[in-house]
Amino acid sequence: MDNEIDDNEFYQQDFTTASEWEVFNARLEEQFHEWKLPFVETKAPLNRNELSLCEWNVVKENVYFADSELTIARYCAKPANNPTSPEKMKSQTCQAFKDLLALENNFCILDERCDDTKIHPIARWYGLRDFVVVYPTKSAITNESQIRVLLSSIHIAVAESNCEVPVFVQVMEKRRKVYLGVCESRSTRLTFDIVHLASTPPTCKYLSGLLDMFKGKIGIPYVDPVVVSLRLTYTLNKFFSSAFSNQPGADTRSDITCLPWGAPIDPVTELLLYCDWNQVAENVVLDSQNHSDFDALLAPKWSLRARFQDSNEICYQLRECLAEYMQLNEKPHTLFDIFGDAFAFGTTEGNPLDLLTESKISKILPNFPSSKSYEHKSQMQNKRTIDGPIGEDMLTMLYFMFPDADSNSPHSYDVFDSDSFDPLKIKSAPAGSLVHRLSTLLAICNANYGGLRAVAQLWAEFTQEMRYRVERCIQIPGVGTGFPDSRTCLLHQKLQMLNVCMERRSIREGGLPFAMMSPIGKPSHEDSDDEFFDCANEEEEEKERNRGKHAPWNKPEGRLSRLGDMMLVDSDEYLYVPVTQEPVPKTEDQLEDDAEVMLKLGPGSELRAQMMSASLLSDMESFKAANPNGKIEDFIRWYSPRDWIEDDQGEKEEPNPRKGRLSSRMLIPGNTWQSVWGNAKPVPARRQKRLFDDAKEAEKVTHFLESRNIGQIVQLTLACLFHTAVLNVKENVTTSSIVVPDYESNYDKVIAQCCKLSRELWTPSNSRMNSIAKWEALLQDISNIECLSSVSQSLAHKLFTHRRVGDTFDLQAKDKAVMESLLRGYEAELADGARGDISLKLLNLFSEVKRIQNEQPIDEEPTNQMQSLPNPSEKQFTLRLSGKTLSKGDGGPQFLRAILAQNEFRLCGAFSQDTTFF
Repeated sequence: MDNEIDDNEFYQQDFTTASEWEVFNARLEEQFHEWKLPFVETKAPLNRNELSLCEWNVVKENVYFADSELTIARYCAKPANNPTSPEKMKSQTCQAFKDLLALENNFCILDERCDDTKIHPIARWYGLRDFVVVYPTKSAITNESQIRVLLSSIHIAVAESNCEVPVFVQVMEKRRKVYLGVCESRSTRLTFDIVHLASTPPTCKYLSGLLDMFKGKIGIPYVDPVVVSLRLTYTLNKFFSSAFSNQPGADTRSDITCLPWGAPIDPVTELLLYCDWNQVAENVVLDSQNHSDFDALLAPKWSLRARFQDSNEICYQLRECLAEYMQLNEKPHTLFDIFGDAFAFGTTEGNPLDLLTESKISKILPNFPSSKSYEHKSQMQNKRTIDGPIGEDMLTMLYFMFPDADSNSPHSYDVFDSDSFDPLKIKSAPAGSLVHRLSTLLAICNANYGGLRAVAQLWAEFTQEMRYRVERCIQIPGVGTGFPDSRTCLLHQKLQMLNVCMERRSIREGGLPFAMMSPIGKPSHEDSDDEFFDCANEEEEEKERNRGKHAPWNKPEGRLSRLGDMMLVDSDEYLYVPVTQEPVPKTEDQLEDDAEVMLKLGPGSELRAQMMSASLLSDMESFKAANPNGKIEDFIRWYSPRDWIEDDQGEKEEPNPRKGRLSSRMLIPGNTWQSVWGNAKPVPARRQKRLFDDAKEAEKVTHFLESRNIGQIVQLTLACLFHTAVLNVKENVTTSSIVVPDYESNYDKVIAQCCKLSRELWTPSNSRMNSIAKWEALLQDISNIECLSSVSQSLAHKLFTHRRVGDTFDLQAKDKAVMESLLRGYEAELADGARGDISLKLLNLFSEVKRIQNEQPIDEEPTNQMQSLPNPSEKQFTLRLSGKTLSKGDGGPQFLRAILAQNEFRLCGAFSQDTTFF
C-alpha cells in the first residue's frame, strides 16, 4: 500500500469531456436557434385547402449521432396573403395548438393519396403549417432503445431552446410513415403519437369505440363535449354507360382533312364522393355496431373530386401526331434516296416524252386535269409511278389539296384577302390555304400511313403536281394572290412565285392573266364581250401635230399615257408615261441572298452598281423610247418628283412647271442616276431583256421543292402545322361549351410563342437553345389544353348528361363552377346535398355498378333499395377537445384523427399535459 499509484495507468477517463449524446443534443439546440424556432410569430388562420395550394419552404441539415447519419428538415408553409395574427400580443397560444384546433383544417388536403414530395404526411394528418422532422438518411430506426434515446434528445433540445415548433422523429420502416414528436409551450407539453395497423380493430370501427379510447388516453374529464367531424369516402372507378367515347373526327383515318384531337381512352380514372359532418357534439350522435346516425344520404355536405390518368401515360392524339412529325426534323433522306430512279424518271409504260409533261396525280386519279383547258380525261392509266406505303384509295387525299380537279369537290378554297393579313400573327399562311392542308396531310400520313416513306411519297406527288401545273400554266389553288408576301412562310412564298411566273408567261404568250380567267381556266366574259377603249381626241390631235417632228429611226415607242399637261423641259411635246417592265418579285430567301451578295461586294463594286440599277436602267430606256426628246430632268420629274425643285414664278409671268432644277443629290458628279442615264438607250420594254425570267424562276422553285430532304420538309411546314393545331385547339374548345381553366391566358401564351418561333431562324440540334426544343415546349403547352379539354369532355359525359344539347353541353354557372373545381383538382361542393342533379346522377352511376355486379340488366330502372351508396372505401374521424377541465383548470388541446381504409388503419394523436402538475 506504500507503493505510489501511477496516474498514467489508472483513472485516464476525463469526465469533463462531452459525450456523443451530449454533442448531438447541443447540435440540435444550435440548429433550432439558427432557424430562429423560439421566435416564431403567430399567423392568421388558414383558409380551406391552403396547405395544399401554398408553397412550402424546406431547409435541411445533416447531423451525426454515433454511427448514424440523420437529417434535420424544417417544413414551413408560405401561404399567400397570410399576415401575422393581430391577436399575437393578446393571446399567447402556440401556433401548433391553434392549427390543431382550427376547424378549417378538417379534411383540408386536396388528395390524401398525393406524393410526399408535394405535401408532407404530417401536414395532411395534423394540419400543421410549421414543423421539424428528424429522420435517418439511410437505414430506418427500428431498435426500441435507439428510438427512446433519440426521443429523449428531442425533448431536451426542445426544452432547453424554448422551441414552440413541433419536432418529430421518423421511426420504424419508412413506408409505414410513423412519426413521434413533441411540442412545448410554457407549461403545456403536446405529445404526438401514431399507430399504424394493416386492419382495423373491431373496437375502433365506430365512433363509440374511438371516443372511449380518446377519453381514456386523456385521463382528465373536460367540461365541453368532444367535437367530432366525420368524412365518408365513396369511390367510383368503373364506368359503363357513362364511359368516355372519343369525339367524332378524332380518328385521323376517318377524316384526313383535320388534325386529330382528344384522348383515345377515358382520362378520368376515379370519382370520389365525400359525405361530411363537421362540428358535431359527441352527445347528439350515435355511431355503434347496432345503430348509426351517419347516413350518407342525410349528410349535410356532399362534395366531389376526380382523379385522372397521368397525362404522360395517355397518347393524346394531337400531341402524338405533332411529336412524331417533329422527330423527322433530323432525317437527311432525300426523295431520290428513298425512291431512287422511280422518282427521277418514273416507271410508266408508253412514250418516254410523256413523262416530262404528264401529271403523276393524273395517272393515279382518273378525273384529274391533264391539259391547260382543264378538260378531264375519260381514260387514264390507273398506275402508280412511285411505290410507297400510301395506297391508291388513300391518294384521293390529293383532291383535298387540289379541289379544282373535281368540279363537285366539297373542299374548295376560300378567297384570301392579303390586305387583311395581320403581320403580328403567326408567320405561316392564310388559314385553310394549300400550305395548311399540305402540312396537315404530311403529319397525318406520318402518324398513320407509313411514317417517313409516306411523308416522302406525298411530298413527291405534290412536287410533281407543281411541275405539271407549271408546264401547262395551270394556276395553283389555295395560294394568296400577288407577289410573294414576306409576312407568310417561305413555302407559301414559293407557291406564290410559281403563280406569278405562270401569270407572266400567260401574258407574254398572248393569254389572259389569272385574274381575268374563270375558275376552270377559260376567259371570263361576265362583264362584256364588246368592251373597247377609244383614244382621246386630244391624243389624236397630238399625233397629227407631231407628225414629221421625229426621224424614222427616232420615233416614239412604248407610250402608255400622257402625264397630264406636263411637257418636256426643252421641247413643246407632252411628257408620256412609258410602258415599263413589271417589278421583279422575290421571296425572302432571294432577298437575303441579294443582301449577302451586296454586303460582300462592298460599296465601290461595279457589279453591285449594276445589280442595284438594273431596274432603273430598264425604266430609263423605256422612258427614252417613249420620249425621244426627253432629258434626265424630264425622267426625274416623272420617276422621282421629290428630286425636282421648281423655281418661284413672278406674279406677272405665266406659270411654267418646266422651270426648275434638280436636287443637290442628283447634281453630284458621277452619281448613279447620271451614269445610268448616259448608258441608257431608247429601247421599249417589249424589246428589252427581261428583268424577270419567269421560266427560269419557275424552274428554280420546282427544283427547290424537289431537292428538299425530309428534315427540310419538316422545317418548311412546321409553322403552318402548328398554326393549324392552334386553330384546331380553338375550334374544339370553344364549340363544345366546356370549361377549361385559364384557357384564355394559356391560349394567348401559345399564340404569342408560336408567333415568335415562326419568325426565328432554325438552329441546329447541337446548339444550347435549338429550335426543335422550343417547338417541343410549345407543343407541351398545347398538349395541356388538349388534356384539360378531353378531361372536361369526359366529366361532362358522366355528370352533365341532363345538360346535353346535341353534341354540346349547355352548362349553367353553377355547373361551370363545379367543372372548374374538378379540373383544378379541388373538391367541388354539390348543391342541395343528395338531392342535387349531379348527386342524383352519381347515385345512378353507383346503382348501375351494383346492378351489373348483381347480374341485373343495365337498363333496368333502379329501385329505392338500389338508390343507395355502397360501403365507404374510407372513413376519417377527427376528434377535438379543449377548454376547461373539471378538476385542474384550463386544459391543453387534445386531438385524434382516425383513418379507416380497406387495408389500412391509422391513428394520429396529439395529447397535451400540464408539466407543472405532472
